[in-house]
Amino acid sequence: MLARGQAMFLLIPSLSKTKYLHPGKVIESDGSSFTAEFEEAIILELGSDVIVFCEVNRKFCQQGAIVREIRSSPEVGIIFERCGEVVSAEGRESYRVSTAATEITAGVGRESACPVLDVSNEGFAAVTAKKLNLGSIVPIKLHGEGHTLDTTARVQTLRERPDGKFRYGFLVPRDDVAARKFLQRLTAAMQQMQLKRIRGVA
Repeated sequence: MLARGQAMFLLIPSLSKTKYLHPGKVIESDGSSFTAEFEEAIILELGSDVIVFCEVNRKFCQQGAIVREIRSSPEVGIIFERCGEVVSAEGRESYRVSTAATEITAGVGRESACPVLDVSNEGFAAVTAKKLNLGSIVPIKLHGEGHTLDTTARVQTLRERPDGKFRYGFLVPRDDVAARKFLQRLTAAMQQMQLKRIRGVA
């Protein structure tokens, strides 16, 4: 696991229930540590514990790590010390995966083609021009991977953006089995897409 050139995701544990996976790529690796670079700038403290995810034999796996060094030259990268065994991460928790560089959109209420920012097995985040009430239930049409999910979702989080639009986190009801399965498939597809894209980064 975590060989040189391998695509990976980083989870930074926090008190928040939100689990966001940061995509990156391993640029150096040995038996006790590895160095990774990331697509987006992330803030980490030396000595902090993190969790690393990657694909091993077509399975999503995880391993603990500790931040040992933040390097700026000759290459920008973060050096991690490996901790613990590699274990399966499939079906354990719900992680949010970025949908940047995709054409996934959602119809939210009367608005159509709202950009979707990330997805998880339980819900998604999207940007709309209309303000919605926290806790309200809204009709949703989520378009992705050639399919459309027609359901309802609860507004879980709300954040106003500098451009005057609103970023919402939507939760799909647990008893909506078909919708949850759609989200699971879409999340898995986004993970695979990001891993393949990162593998192609020089």
